[in-house]
Amino acid sequence: MLLIAVAGIFAVSYFTDLSAQSNPETPSLNQLEWESEKLAEGIYWKSYLGDDLFESRQSINIIEILLDSASVEFQLAWNEDGLMKTSDLANQHNAFAAVNGSFYGPEGESIVFLKAAGEVISPGAVGSNPFTERGGFGWNQSGEPVIIPKPEDGWHSVQYENLLSAGPLLIYDDEQQTFNHDPFHQNRHPRTAVALTSDNRLLLVTVDGRSFQSYGMTIPELSGFLSGLDARYALNLDGGGSTSMWIRCQKNDGIVNYPSNNFEFDHEGERSVSNALIIRELN
Repeated sequence: MLLIAVAGIFAVSYFTDLSAQSNPETPSLNQLEWESEKLAEGIYWKSYLGDDLFESRQSINIIEILLDSASVEFQLAWNEDGLMKTSDLANQHNAFAAVNGSFYGPEGESIVFLKAAGEVISPGAVGSNPFTERGGFGWNQSGEPVIIPKPEDGWHSVQYENLLSAGPLLIYDDEQQTFNHDPFHQNRHPRTAVALTSDNRLLLVTVDGRSFQSYGMTIPELSGFLSGLDARYALNLDGGGSTSMWIRCQKNDGIVNYPSNNFEFDHEGERSVSNALIIRELN
């Protein structure tokens, strides 16, 4: 048994037989009442608040990017002097939209692999929960995003110049993954995820939680939900009190979800984080 601390959430990991966990049935999503707003050419913001998923109340925000028509670039942002809110990182980098990134330890130290512009910013932490680095999000020299599993030789063997490791890997090549029975996977929490669909859309997703207004999702539920959105590849990012989505020029200083770090269902509970995934418009 291993006791780990991930972004302020303490969880006990048992690493039992992964094949013993069955994923929940993929919900029918075409009847959900989504609010949708076009933000720019090929970029949409969708939000849902209701009781029609997993017999629970859920608040979900999605930034949907049509990669064939949107003119965007991706960027990994962090603060070398310590933690910073997603909204502040987004403003600092003149972003169009952003979500919080990957995991960090109780003292704010990075515990995942982070590589930007060919430079390894963080090598990851030895002995951390392997599920927190089971997958990676990056992009190739053409700017095309990818979600990949951790190679046997480690992240240093990956040739992409930009890569952020996280986990668990939720969906790979259309196949939902299996997960063990520790509380990190099986309890409902706020979640942040990134996904790529079979029709070349990128989805940035936040699921609010720890509130009677939104329960949050288990990892199997998140995997099933994203599968229902036609995700071919999907990766869980940091969640809990870190879950934040920011969109430029929106009210509440751009925070559109309901971060839970203040335990209130409002837009004021944003937590400082180690890094963020930034979307920028190309001129």
